Amino acid sequence: MMKSTDDVPLVEDSEQTANDYRLTIWHKILFYMLGLTSALTICVLIRLSNKLAADAEHKAMLHFKEISNRIGHKFDN
Repeated sequence: MMKSTDDVPLVEDSEQTANDYRLTIWHKILFYMLGLTSALTICVLIRLSNKLAADAEHKAMLHFKEISNRIGHKFDN
């Protein structure tokens, strides 16, 4: 048995059992659901970000085509 040098007993010498430090099944379910919710939120945010970037790229291309058509018509005369 291990003995401590001060007045505080070691874990092995105390009355606490190993079960006192384990998470209950409800805590495990809660942490699992929290992790799952976080992962799904991140996936949704990435998908929305990609959609916004694609929409912005499409609008930029339309704007570029419109400008290029205006410039092309100036020199048609």
